[in-house]
Parts: sequence; structure tokens; C-alpha cells
Amino acid sequence: STSGQIDGKKSTAAWTVVEQKNVGKANETSLQEQSILEVEANYTVYTGPIDEFFNYAHGVLPYRSLRFEFESFSAEQLTKRETMSGKKGFWQPTFLVSYPGSEEYTRTVEIKHATGQQCDNTTVVKDYPEDYAIGKDAYYPVPAPDSEAIYAKYKAMTAEHPRVSFVGRLATYKYWNMDQVVGMSLVEFEKLRKIL
Repeated sequence: STSGQIDGKKSTAAWTVVEQKNVGKANETSLQEQSILEVEANYTVYTGPIDEFFNYAHGVLPYRSLRFEFESFSAEQLTKRETMSGKKGFWQPTFLVSYPGSEEYTRTVEIKHATGQQCDNTTVVKDYPEDYAIGKDAYYPVPAPDSEAIYAKYKAMTAEHPRVSFVGRLATYKYWNMDQVVGMSLVEFEKLRKIL
């Protein structure tokens, strides 16, 4: 699942795999417009919020949301920062810098570190924590005994959907590091490749 804007409307999308002459085809379906349970597909891999999948039958699970702010810097600004960044043409010394202290944002990301892009300017993205509500993007589950009890009810409901895989942080309601999510996805792919 992914969230974003489609035709100017907020949408969470579930990606379904449709077998057609041994070629997979992605079909994006807005959960606001149609229940994922109504989508005709040979198989669905769902990575969105599990409570949303089941139309909040047991209530809304708590999540943490984020807000992103982009700030671009000119070559002149970067020259003044060179002693802090340690590199010509960069704002910060590494791809990601965490701010666990008193700043309003929790981290900054300078994508240029990862892409190897050569240019005189740069853009830094700041992550600001936000409260979650239906209609906002969920990024991280908030583990607590009461939310685990609600998740257990949703997890039990997944048994009724053998042609759906629930993969990732939101669908399994667990904080996974990204390398773990990639590993989980590859394991699921290998399983599905044998049956589809």
C-alpha cells in the first residue's frame, strides 16, 4: 500500500497482483472508493494499515504520523556550511542526521548523499512528528498492551483471507527496520512465486 494524492484526493492504495500469461500486473485501488475486499484479484499483497483493511471493525489502532518539510540551499549557502558538513556542496555530513533532543523535527535527510548527484545546490528534508488520525498517513505503529489486543483481533481476521498477504510495518502492526521489511517482502515473494 502507498498513500498519496490521486486526482487531488487523499488515497491509500492497495496493490493487487493479477496473473496474466505469467506476467504480473499492478492494479491500484483506492480504499476510500472501494473496499479492498470487493476487488477481484488472484492475490493481494497488502502493506497498509491493517485496521483500515478491515474498515476499522475493532476500532482505530494508534499510529504515529509524520510531516515533511523540504528546504533547498544554494551553492553560496553550502560554501558557508562546508566546515560543518565536511564536504563541498553538502548541507550535512551524512545522508541522515537524527535529532533526539529539543528540536521540533526528529531527523533531516539529504538525499544527494545517496544518489551521488553532482550539483551546486541541495535539498534537505526535515521529518516532524504528527499525531495520527484517519485521513493522515500512518508511518509507525504505537505498541502498547491495549493496541496489541486490538491488533490480535485484526490478525485473527486475516485467516478469513487466504489470498491476501499482510506485509510490512502497518499490515503486521509492528515496528520493523527497513532491512527487515525488505527481507520479509523477499520471503513473501518466494512463497507467492511458487503458488501464482
